[in-house]
Formats: sequence, C-alpha cells, structure tokens
Amino acid sequence: MKYTILFFFLIGTTLANGQKRPEATFETKSQLFNDVVLGSKLRVVYYFTNTGDADLVLTRVKPTCGCTVAEYPTYAIKAGQKDSIVATFDTDKRIGYNAKGINIESNIGEIHLVFEAYVIDPNETSPAEIKEEEQEDHTGHNHE
Repeated sequence: MKYTILFFFLIGTTLANGQKRPEATFETKSQLFNDVVLGSKLRVVYYFTNTGDADLVLTRVKPTCGCTVAEYPTYAIKAGQKDSIVATFDTDKRIGYNAKGINIESNIGEIHLVFEAYVIDPNETSPAEIKEEEQEDHTGHNHE
C-alpha cells in the first residue's frame, strides 16, 4: 500500500513539473521621472517578454489612480514574444511628487508595476532659484 501511494505521488509530481507555463520577464517594473511639466501627459512604457513555454494572458490591467490610463495586449502573448504595457499619466493638478501603480491580473498571478514622477510648474520659481535670490551679494565687503 505504501508503495502504491508513493508511486502515484511520484507520477503526480512528474506530471506537474512537466506542464508548460508562461513567465513574464519585465525590463523594469519601476520607473522614475523628474521635472515632468505640469499639464502634460507622461507616457510610461513597460517592456516585457514571455520567457515561459506557454501563452501568457493578461486578464485585467488596472491603474491605481483615475489620472492614469493603461493600454495592454488583449491577445495571448506567445512563448518568446515581446510586448508592452503603456501607462499614460495626466499631470494636470498633480504638482510635486507622485507615485502611481499598475496592477495586473494574468494567468501567472498578479504583477505590480510602479512609476514615480516629480511634476513641476514651469511658471513657478524653483527652490534653487529662490535660494539664489535670497543670497546677499557680499563681494567687496570686509566682515572682520
């Protein structure tokens, strides 16, 4: 009886290991953007390859904020095939530091992508310019 159970266990694990599986390998899962102009639309591209040996299917791609829209392949990505997910971030009213996420549901489970963007208003004075303006000119003065 022990040998029968062991036999079926070994057959089951061998079959499970032999199944073809997809695998998503991303060039990067996080990106950083500095000095993005307020009011512009930032396009963030995440390139990936199906490095598995079965079709990869993205069933749902959802940004974490309404200010971001995602485009993604709605077809099966074949083994070895390269593709991308494109997030478009609307910077309107988003001045300063922003961290956004893209949550993906697929036939390999969940995948999480992020990007950070520092949005500037070109019509406002930058902190570096303010610091320069506040400095006094001491050339020619003797402070002894």
